[in-house]
Amino acid sequence: MKISVVVPTLNEESHIEKTLQSVIKQDGDYEFFVVDGGSSDNTITISKKYTTVINSPRGRAKQMNTGASVCSGNVILFLHADTLLPDHAFHEIRKKMKDDAVAGGSFYIAFDSNTLILKGVSFITRFNFSLFHFGDQGIFVRREVFQTLRGYKEIPIMEDYDFYKRLGRQGRVVLIRMPVISSARRFSKKGVIKQLLINKMVVLAYWAGVNMQTIKRFYDDMR
Repeated sequence: MKISVVVPTLNEESHIEKTLQSVIKQDGDYEFFVVDGGSSDNTITISKKYTTVINSPRGRAKQMNTGASVCSGNVILFLHADTLLPDHAFHEIRKKMKDDAVAGGSFYIAFDSNTLILKGVSFITRFNFSLFHFGDQGIFVRREVFQTLRGYKEIPIMEDYDFYKRLGRQGRVVLIRMPVISSARRFSKKGVIKQLLINKMVVLAYWAGVNMQTIKRFYDDMR
């Protein structure tokens, strides 16, 4: 089972190398692509040491769709540029995807910070409820299912949440009980409580049907 990895980037020189190193140490048949949205730092230079870089219009959903369009694997894994895969991640994905009823899934998340609150956030993501799952947990999907769903909606925010919700209508969605390690930089910048409140407000606004551009402006302003 071949796994294709798509990593969208934009000015990620501080994190991208460790992320790509976590990919190349995986086992079995795989390919991966960095899809850059116009970085002005050393992201592209660093990435080219490890893999093919594809240029794309800016926007995480657009970049992920662009990357997926060139993938040849049976399964596509979308990985954020500041998220590290655990050892044997591909082995666990392949094991789960042997079940034809499984459409896709994700890992649970841990952070590169030992704060008690973020440990609590990590604990919550160990439960397989779509309400708790976002792109920084490493979403994987059968390529044919991704094509059936027509990829990510090219919306300015919540594209991962929206995709995971739609994924559940195509088959069983599984949770791999191994953590990806995500950067806590947003929480460090704004404060853990404030960032969690912002995240919750964004989800509530999405469910309330607030215009996506409005949600994006709110999120960017608060960040």
